[in-house]
Amino acid sequence: MEFPSNRFRGNSDASTGLIFIRVYNKWHTVIKSELRKIGITHPQFVVMTVLNFLGQSEDFVSQASIAKMADMDVMSVSQILRGLEANGYLTREANPRDTRANAVRLLDRGREAIRLALPIVEKIDDDFFGALSGDEKAFRDFLHRLA
Repeated sequence: MEFPSNRFRGNSDASTGLIFIRVYNKWHTVIKSELRKIGITHPQFVVMTVLNFLGQSEDFVSQASIAKMADMDVMSVSQILRGLEANGYLTREANPRDTRANAVRLLDRGREAIRLALPIVEKIDDDFFGALSGDEKAFRDFLHRLA
């Protein structure tokens, strides 16, 4: 059967999308494996880390602000929050500034998970993206441009 792409028929390495997803999957496999040891998933880590970051400057962090910063669907964030709340990582309470929204707050178990996970993820990033050496900033700039 003939491959229907005129651009990549003879050279899959010419596909930026394929290279990108292969690199992402390689990085993500390591992240998932290490976070599993702590008992959380990567999406849970992202949500709790964003919540922790936003909590530095906001008294009442909303589900919508977590979704916006993480660039995630609000319903996906809601499901992740529900699971984290059921497992004692965080709480959702009425937001005194907006009755339509909940204020999300990390509990001790959530702060401990982030305290353990963040250095691990940062080391994985350092090791993985360290292969770019002096080009890492340019790579980040390209990613920002695409985002």
